[in-house]
Amino acid sequence: MTVRMTISMPDALAEMVERLVAEGKYASHSDVIRDGLRALEARKEEHAARIAAIREGLQERLQGEFLSMEEGQRRFDVLMEERKRGRKTSP
Repeated sequence: MTVRMTISMPDALAEMVERLVAEGKYASHSDVIRDGLRALEARKEEHAARIAAIREGLQERLQGEFLSMEEGQRRFDVLMEERKRGRKTSP
């Protein structure tokens, strides 16, 4: 099913749509808009996937080891000292 719509857009966007069609990159104004909407949907899905991955990482971290500020600083200091010396070990 196809729905006919009338839209308004700033001159700069209208000129871009016209140019893309004139350059032969799209067959019609509708094709330009459809492709833009598909790209918007893909970007939204990618963003949602990133947010889900961050949340998953946070949940994993919340179930991991917690360190006091002092212990975290001690481990960081040890790591930095080892890197200065050219060794790579974990605290």
